Parts: sequence; structure tokens; C-alpha cells
Amino acid sequence: MPDHLVIQCPKCPSDEVEAQLAPSSDAPSVAAFACLLCGYRWQPAELPDLLAPDYDQAYGTAPALDEEELTLALWAEGINLRAQAARNGHGPAVDAGGYRLFYLRQAAYLDRAAHLMEVAAHGALVDEESAADASDAAVMAADLLLHLDLELDQVHVEGMLGADSPQWQSAEGLRGYVRQEYTAWQEWEATARRARQRR
Repeated sequence: MPDHLVIQCPKCPSDEVEAQLAPSSDAPSVAAFACLLCGYRWQPAELPDLLAPDYDQAYGTAPALDEEELTLALWAEGINLRAQAARNGHGPAVDAGGYRLFYLRQAAYLDRAAHLMEVAAHGALVDEESAADASDAAVMAADLLLHLDLELDQVHVEGMLGADSPQWQSAEGLRGYVRQEYTAWQEWEATARRARQRR
């Protein structure tokens, strides 16, 4: 989880932002921010206050979207089969931690897909309605994850800010929560993998 603000352009979905310094003989100060994708410039007073990993930080090492889509489909089928077996008295259903990880990866998949659609819509490569639909799906999945974490008393929350933080109470905030938790999960996975390799 980064300890700095992720600056996103107010006019497009890009988080590739350049700080433009004011000429001064004293310590340098930021005069404006400029988006490297659309060129929009804005003042530091308009800086967003969402503390969350950006898309590269959260998903830089994530599986390809088509690979993750297949993984999620197979995983959902396995969850349903185990639930059916449990109802018939043949073993336990998936536990809360397993459900939570599924919903986390599903929300991250939808967040990534929506971001790609939003960037494509900005470049007129897809229509804005399709991008808005993808964004709505991402927000709904993020909201489900956050409320699941609240229902589970946040026992699986690994990020810097808890699910009850006020900063997640917006569409942008909900998707930021997914990136925070996905990043934390990946870090946990990497640590566990290194521990297994040392055995």
C-alpha cells in the first residue's frame, strides 16, 4: 500500500500526472498538475484526496484479464459444487475467507476491465455507454466486497485503511478500496510464496 496520494486527472481516467513547478528562488512549489493523457491542467487546491494504489501499483503483476476471467468462472463453479455437496452432507462448503478472496479477485477483475474501457472511451475507441456500464459493474462488485468485509468484522482486511473509512464512500473510493485490498493480498501471497520456497 503506497503512503502517498494517487493523483488522477479530473477530466479523464488517467493517473499519469505531471507536477509543474513554479519558478522560485526558494524551495520549489507545485504551480499546477498536467495530465499526460489528455493534457488537462489544474491547480493543487483541486487535488483529490483518495489514498489508494494506482492501477499499475495494484495490477502490474496481475494475470491477464482473459486468464483471470477463466479462473473466476472455474472458481465460481467450484464454489457452487462444494455448496451443493455440503447440502447433501458430503463435506464442507467454501469458508468465509474463500468467498472473500473470490469476491476480491472478481472486484479487481471488473475494476481493471472498467478502467480499460474508460480509457478506450476517452480515446473514442468504445462508446461511453459501454464504459459507463463497465464502471457500474466495477462499483457494484467493490461495494459487495466492502460490505462483506464489514459483515465479517474486517478480519480479512489487510490494507492501511479499514472498510469503514469515510474515504471509500463514493464510486471512486469503492474502486480504490478494491485496489488497496488486492495490493495487500498480492503482498501477502508473495511473502507466503517466499516462505514456502525457504522450506
